[in-house]
Order: sequence, then structure tokens, then C-alpha cells
Amino acid sequence: MKSVTKAIVTVVAAGMLAACGGGSGDSAGNGSTPSAEKSPKPAVRAPKEFDTSKGWQQTVSWPDDDKTELPVGAAPEAGVVAFLQKKGEKYVVEAREAATGALRWSSQPWQPPAPGKNVATDSSHLPQLLVVNQDDREYIAVWAWAPSFTEDDTFSLLLYPADSSGKEISPARTFSIPMPSHDRPRVVDGGKGILVLWEDSRPNDDRTTAIDLSKGRVTTYEELKLRCDEDGPWEFCSGPVEALSPDGPVVQLGAFGGFGVPGAWHAGDAVPPGSKTHPNKYSVGRIMEVLGGHILSAWFPENGYGNQSVTAVHDLKSGKLVASTLCASDSDGESRKPTLSPDGRYAVSDSVAFDLEQGKAYCFYEGGDADYVRLTSIADGTAYGYSRASGESGRPVTATLATGQVKALPQGTEIPSLLLADVGGFSLKLAESKGQGRQFVFHPRR
Repeated sequence: MKSVTKAIVTVVAAGMLAACGGGSGDSAGNGSTPSAEKSPKPAVRAPKEFDTSKGWQQTVSWPDDDKTELPVGAAPEAGVVAFLQKKGEKYVVEAREAATGALRWSSQPWQPPAPGKNVATDSSHLPQLLVVNQDDREYIAVWAWAPSFTEDDTFSLLLYPADSSGKEISPARTFSIPMPSHDRPRVVDGGKGILVLWEDSRPNDDRTTAIDLSKGRVTTYEELKLRCDEDGPWEFCSGPVEALSPDGPVVQLGAFGGFGVPGAWHAGDAVPPGSKTHPNKYSVGRIMEVLGGHILSAWFPENGYGNQSVTAVHDLKSGKLVASTLCASDSDGESRKPTLSPDGRYAVSDSVAFDLEQGKAYCFYEGGDADYVRLTSIADGTAYGYSRASGESGRPVTATLATGQVKALPQGTEIPSLLLADVGGFSLKLAESKGQGRQFVFHPRR
């Protein structure tokens, strides 16, 4: 594939799947284990593409609420699944072979920075894990934010190559960055490094911190000028940095929207069909996520209704439009984190799927009270998710991009939340007696 950058499988959301019993035997706070538990009789009803007679499982003890994501991620090139495990008051990264569960490597115990004395802490202050790919190398990053409210906050990040080996390894790089006091940061794969974006920033204080993983360089950006038409008001010409392209930072404009790389490209020159533009020709598009070498974006439709939008992907380097479709999402307003297939060819976001190699987009929502599909993972052109009509609980389904067809699976079928080349990972709630957290069960693909 010439146009697709290596894939990274995204971190798993905490509230994805229905409750199910079982566990690996780890208890909260016990920390790293020498090996994951084999699963000769797993309590998972998986789609037929997975061999449930084989596999392994691992438990992560973690608050199961909507304030934090579970610290689990997959690095498909390295063939590992990384877990951030609590060990006393410290944390340890475990990277396990995706095929067997064997421990590939583990980190030295890490003590995150402590919030200020007057800060009331909750699960939103727990450290997190992020898998990123920069310059064709995968990294496992763990980070934590320590708010102060009386002085600068502290942002701390540790970086490990995903293809490491051994026990109690040291981080390849560490970053400790003082930040002006803000609300919780949003930490994302920016495309050419990690971006730290601050939610609800103070007026006139829109800053973005970029971390170059290869060079260890930290750059803080204030708002940058993108481009102005001659008749465009100045306040619509600049904005914060929300992605990193090979040719420079990608600026997101406010007000009427639009994004691009100063001096290189502007998304207004590649507006998806059916999108609305402002009379002054400012394109109304917003960055949603960086996926491999692409930007996923949402645009106001020229002719649409309710929760419809035009979802598009642009090439991160050139800004060229790759594919787009008019589609809608569930009316509850809750969207899922977009994700790539293990080989980087396909992507899913809510009700939309993309074939990035063929430049095609697919919408699996018909609008009104008809069934919609919320997709959570994809591999080899087959996506997994849930379908329902208004007011009904989710029904597990598969969606085949080649045919555009959705097939209902038997009720009770679990949907994989993590996919690697040969393995699917299923996220199950722990039984109440096991405490808070998730049991991750991995089965090989047939």
C-alpha cells in the first residue's frame, strides 16, 4: 500500500461492552504479573472469525467510569498489547505478546507527579497510556497531569519503544513540562509526534504543546495564522495547532472553520462534496482525529438535517481529499473514538467506514428511526459494531465494506475492541466480587 501510514490501534474506552464475569486472578493494586493467564475455557461468545478454543486473558484494575479511558493499547507492528498496571502507589507498563500473552517487556515502577494539596482528585487524574507511531517506529507513552491551582500544573510523560525487551526497563525519554493552570489536557497522536491540547483554555491562551518523539524536542505553539481572503475578517485567519504534518503544524481555524498547514495547504481547497461553505468562502470543517497519515474531519452539510455531517479524510501531508460521505450518528450525541485496521488500510468512525487505499467511504446510518450502526473496530474490510433502532438496545453486527451489507450476530455475541493482524481482544467487565476494571480476553483469528 503506497498511501497508508502504519496503523496504531487506539486505546480502549472504559464503557464499551456489557457485563461479563471472569478474571485473570490479579487483584487491584497487585501490579505486574509474570505471565498472563491462559484461557482454555474463556467466557467469551465471539464472532465465528475467532477461535475461542485458544487464547489468553489479562485483567486491568481501573475505575470503570466515563472520566477516564482504560490504559490499554495495541502496537500492531511490534505485535504487543501494552497494559498500565498499578503496583502500590506506582505504575508499571507491561507489553505482552499479542499471540500468546507472554511478557515481552516491563518497565521500572513509575511514580506520577502528585496534584497540589488543595486539589480534590478523582479518576480523571489517573495516568494514561497512548500508542503512537512516528517515523515508522511505534512507541508506548504513559503520561499524567498534576493540577496545582496555585502555580503551574505539571505534565509528565515517559516514552518506551514498543519493540523493547526485558524487565524493569528504563524509559527511552522522559518529559516533565510545566503548564499554565488549565483543565485536564487532551493527549493525542498528532501525526508527527504527540500533541497536548488543553480543554477550555483561558481566553487568549490557546496553546498546544508538541512532543517530537524521535528528537526529544518540545515545542509550544500559540495561535498561528493560516490564510486570509482579501475580504475575510482577521479574527478568522488564525487558530490553535491540532495536528502535525510532515511539512509543519496543522492549524484549526475557529468561527467558520477550516484547517491547514501555513504556507503548504488549506482544506478550503479540498472541500468534500455536499459540504457547506461560508459566503466568504471559509470552509466549515473541523479536525476530529489523526489516523495514520490522514486527518479525519467533520463538515456541516449543505443539505442535511439533525445529527448529519459530512465525514471526510484528508492526506496529512498534502491536504488532498481522500474520501468523504454524508452520514449521521446516534442521536444520543455520544461518539466513539475512531480507529484504524491493523494494516492501516481501513478506518471506522461512529457510523462511517473508509477504505483509505481505494479512496471510498461508507455510511451505515439511514436516518430517522431506521437502524444505525456504530462501528468500533475493523480488519480486512470487515467492521464490528452494534446496530439498533431508536429506543432499542444494541445488537452486535458485522459490516462488510465490499458489499455495504450489515449482518446481525446472535444476541450476546461480544465485539472485539482491539484488533491486531492475527488476534482479537475482547473487553469484559469484571464481576463485582473482582472489583473495578476490565478483563481482556484475546482469541486468534481463524
